[in-house]
Amino acid sequence: MDERFTTSSIDIPAPRAHDVAARLRGRRVALRPLTAQDYDFVYSISTAPENLVRWRFRGSTPSPEAFIQSLWQGVMAQFMITRPDDGAPVGLIYCYNTDPRSQTTHIAIIIAPEYERQGWVMDAFTLFIGYLFETWNLRKVYYETIEFNYAQFASGAGSHFHVEGCFKDHEFHAGQYWHIYTLAFYREEWLTMSDRTLAYVLGTPPSVKHPQ
Repeated sequence: MDERFTTSSIDIPAPRAHDVAARLRGRRVALRPLTAQDYDFVYSISTAPENLVRWRFRGSTPSPEAFIQSLWQGVMAQFMITRPDDGAPVGLIYCYNTDPRSQTTHIAIIIAPEYERQGWVMDAFTLFIGYLFETWNLRKVYYETIEFNYAQFASGAGSHFHVEGCFKDHEFHAGQYWHIYTLAFYREEWLTMSDRTLAYVLGTPPSVKHPQ
């Protein structure tokens, strides 16, 4: 036996404790994987008048078969947004176009119209972005939003995210052209502030930070 590789000759660090369970349940929202039973709900909110133009199809109405196929194209992870009290569906959030080389991914979210502007979006964002950064070694998470949707995120610019790009007068809607903004969430910044933000979403005291 080569004594260089015996257990007694190797400096083995002590194991570090960590809660490896994904944090996907908060005070107001819970995330669970998308299943085939959710397709009808996701199709209905995607084609609702309030979302028809703002969502990925930008006004077109794909067939149910084409819609189901599109749900999984380029997707790395996606979750239904649900109510934690009764499991009722609220919306869908997912990441797509993940690039291992640049360590980046993009996220998209859609909410049932009746849950708009009630805090569901930001809570789901917090849980999902935290999940992405804790599960994969990503540097940035990108989110694209059309100009008339940007107002609901604008207060977080410079603190929670950065505006890295703007396609000016890029998309036509309601008789005029609108900008498309690219928002970026940075890993190091998110991990620095996420303990406080996530604690609020989870409804628990801030946790002890572990080495990243």
